[in-house]
Amino acid sequence: MDLLPASLALEGLSLEARRDFRCFNTDVAIQLTDWRWSHLLAQVEAFFHRFESRFSRFLPDSELTRFNRRQTPSVAVSDDMLDLLEECLCRYDATGGVFNPLVLENLEAAGYDASFEQLAATTKSLTAQTPPPRLTCLKLDAARGTASLPLGLRLDFGGIGKGYAVDFAASLLDEAGSYLVDAGGDIYAAGRAPDGGYWTIDVANPALPGTRLDVVALSNQAIATSWTTLRRWKRHGAWAHHLIDTRTGLPAESGVVGSTVIASRAVDADVFAKCALILGPNHGVAFLEARGAPGLLVLEDGSIRTTNAWPSAEPNTEV
Repeated sequence: MDLLPASLALEGLSLEARRDFRCFNTDVAIQLTDWRWSHLLAQVEAFFHRFESRFSRFLPDSELTRFNRRQTPSVAVSDDMLDLLEECLCRYDATGGVFNPLVLENLEAAGYDASFEQLAATTKSLTAQTPPPRLTCLKLDAARGTASLPLGLRLDFGGIGKGYAVDFAASLLDEAGSYLVDAGGDIYAAGRAPDGGYWTIDVANPALPGTRLDVVALSNQAIATSWTTLRRWKRHGAWAHHLIDTRTGLPAESGVVGSTVIASRAVDADVFAKCALILGPNHGVAFLEARGAPGLLVLEDGSIRTTNAWPSAEPNTEV
């Protein structure tokens, strides 16, 4: 955690607090505009690590892994697991099934069978896959604290987990008033930035990491980006990636390489960005327009598509 020296308070300067750490195999940054709330930073970091330890499919003893290994269709789960599964069902309905966490078998078949940094090129080629089953087969019983799913079906929270975690972290920081939570590009910006204005967020360029396509100004909003150019790997000389088209069971080939979406909650921005990328330029923009979620799509040819409500702070440029 990096804090400005307390002596600066005597000079009438605004003191900020910030904490940086690694989680979900990405960089996480928490920024507060008022150092007096800095005691919350440790709580937020602890939550992120706890969330990962419980819901990562790559950890053999996580609650998600144990659920996927269940020996009976219905098993007892924690209240947190029930809440996350309820969010999955809501987003499944909200996206018409484009978001579906029952893609673990498809991810593994595509080569994403280990934590990303452990993936290696393989000579195995992609083969036809069966689309995942409808998530309506998942049944939750809050009164009994159980979740039921047919044996053999397994879940992956990669499409929703970071957004969900960012929203929960934001709830832990609410009393601080103004803050920024950034988990590898899944961002929630609350209140005002240290300079008193809106938080300004760079929209990253999927073709040239470290550069930006645009800048947006946010307050009490979330933004998330999905790329096919970041988490990808080689299979038989061809690139594969982690965004599964639930209509085919294969990595999406939509002509979109990057999607950035703004929403009131990070979980929606996260899920909608992935869905828009999977659906492609025309259907992706229509999908976002129908849900009132401003978005920017980067196409394979370098061109850019935006929704009508995209709040650009500077002119768009091509990749």
